[in-house]
Amino acid sequence: MPKNKKGGSGHKKQANKYNISYTKSKVRLAKDKDEIYAKVTALHGNGMAEVLCNDEKKRLLIIRRRFKGRNKRDNFVSVDKILLVGLRSYEVVSEKKKQKVDLLYVYNNEDINDLKNDTSFNLNILPDSLKISMEDNPFDITNKKDWSKVYEEEQEEKTQKADQKIKKDEKLKARKQIQKSKKEEEEINWDDI
Repeated sequence: MPKNKKGGSGHKKQANKYNISYTKSKVRLAKDKDEIYAKVTALHGNGMAEVLCNDEKKRLLIIRRRFKGRNKRDNFVSVDKILLVGLRSYEVVSEKKKQKVDLLYVYNNEDINDLKNDTSFNLNILPDSLKISMEDNPFDITNKKDWSKVYEEEQEEKTQKADQKIKKDEKLKARKQIQKSKKEEEEINWDDI
């Protein structure tokens, strides 16, 4: 017997099978030797891309079905994106071909801060935009410079530059005097001859 007897706008709405919760989940880190971090360098299409891995070798990334279609929204792979990939240690590869890796996890820009704390993460594979923001951060707590030494070094550089400028000025004056004396010697007084 049907439950909805009146029909129209009172009918039951169709359920959304793909409900997504937007809570921040824990960042997945590399667990074993076959999981490695990588940066996307080029997209080839057809579910493949070229990645620069943590050991600074270029490999061919295979994007599996789990990261395609409807699931691509949260796991969008683009150039300079940081990924967690799985090495195919069981696969034998000829020297002419690139080794294949599988996509395991796509990191957001917020997750990269957690990755920087991981000891196995190679900071050289970070995109240039993130490297600049790391170096120019004026509130870097991990920076342990002795500021008095930095100040002294700056003062030394300033005095060296000033000394160099004074030496250049002295050399220029000496050259001008030499040129003046040569001109005076070259001038011949025809009346004396």
